Amino acid sequence: MYLFRILISSLFVFLASAAPASDPLSTTPRLVKIFNSMAKLGDFNAPIPLPGGGQRIVASVVGGSIQAVGDQAVTGTFKGGISVIDIINGGAAIVNNVQTFGSTADGTAFLITESGVGSPSDDFARLTINAGGKYAPLQNQFIITEAVLAADRKSVMTVGYLVTE
Repeated sequence: MYLFRILISSLFVFLASAAPASDPLSTTPRLVKIFNSMAKLGDFNAPIPLPGGGQRIVASVVGGSIQAVGDQAVTGTFKGGISVIDIINGGAAIVNNVQTFGSTADGTAFLITESGVGSPSDDFARLTINAGGKYAPLQNQFIITEAVLAADRKSVMTVGYLVTE
């Protein structure tokens, strides 16, 4: 019976690793850097206890900027927003939810929504950009970000990547 389990397990491993090259699910995504941003943070709220443990920290976004790399994102200014960070698992993990709003260099209004997971030193998130005009196609793009909180806790630096095939 033991030998039978090993043979079946080996067969599954072999079949899983032997996907044909023409398999549409074997496409490796590429990341294309499309922006850098810096969000200035206001004062942090006192920690709010979460049911089941952990704490929620809330800070306002009081300004900042986003700078496109190439022509696939927006360049503009953050006018405001909110950052909600849940610290869980004894401080080993965070869940972030951030919304910022502002306007592009040509005056188009935008709303950026970001949510993801990570550690206290950095995190990864899915980002959506809602804007009209020539920026409307960004609403359908899959964008991920990596964010790092500055040591003084007064700003967050973020790099955005478009996920492509």
